[in-house]
Amino acid sequence: MADKSAARKRVEGLLGRWALRGAWALFRALPFRAAQRLGAGLGLLAYTLSGRYRRVAIENLQRAFPDWTPQQATSTARRVFRNFGVSLAEFFKAPSMTQTQIEQRLTVVGLEHLDAAFVEGRGVLLITGHFGNWELMARYLCMRGYPIAVIARDADDRGTTELITMLRERSGYRVFPRGNAARLVLRALRANEAVGILPDQNAGDVFVEFFGQKAGSVAGPAVFHLRTGAPLVPLFNVRLPNDRHRVEILPPMRFEPSGDAQADYQRIMQALHDVLEGYVRRYPDQWLWLHDRWKSARKRFAPTL
Repeated sequence: MADKSAARKRVEGLLGRWALRGAWALFRALPFRAAQRLGAGLGLLAYTLSGRYRRVAIENLQRAFPDWTPQQATSTARRVFRNFGVSLAEFFKAPSMTQTQIEQRLTVVGLEHLDAAFVEGRGVLLITGHFGNWELMARYLCMRGYPIAVIARDADDRGTTELITMLRERSGYRVFPRGNAARLVLRALRANEAVGILPDQNAGDVFVEFFGQKAGSVAGPAVFHLRTGAPLVPLFNVRLPNDRHRVEILPPMRFEPSGDAQADYQRIMQALHDVLEGYVRRYPDQWLWLHDRWKSARKRFAPTL
């Protein structure tokens, strides 16, 4: 049975890789607006066909917004899939777009906060989430001349990882593989570069309150901040009507160590999740609800009989 499962995963990975390559070839050949419309359609098709992820998204929304009606959760989940489809199309188009083309579709608020963080000379920890189109935001900031690397988890299929990494690097930012990133991150911060981290998926380093419930989180941003003094700069790309974008960069966040490292990690990650939750509550259809955000917390805090 284990051999059959491994073989199935290899086949699924191979099919996914070639599907991704085919999508890249198709989207990069289309005009930008046509690519967005196709991405929206494919996202809605995925909502219809993917029972598993549709169910996860709806259950997560009902968990986070217990006062919502089933219709509210369902319609929001449908828009989540649409947003992901459009974001994927934009991701494929971004490496070939000029700065002028992106600026026609994207505005930035708070760039002075990022500039102020760089002036300190300690590097910058860019903190965002799987929200709006985080990839297009990175592409634009690189085109403005900001040196950026991102920490990313490898896909299960190596070929898929290589393709996604190639597209990201063509957009101007380096990719540090999650799990082996610490030394690379410290080197980048010492060179006064920015490192983007998305700490909004399930992990088990520390546990924070997220939508009124315990959620497991990585501790990396807090660890790097306390070790280097690099300011934490939250930023989010909000998708606007007609699929335009507004990048909102918030003032740098800084924390003093208390002498209790684990408590400091929890305190810092809680503050970052509070910022993220505020954005998700304002734009609930723009966060990626397709994964089990509370999985490790359920296991850790499950009642014993």
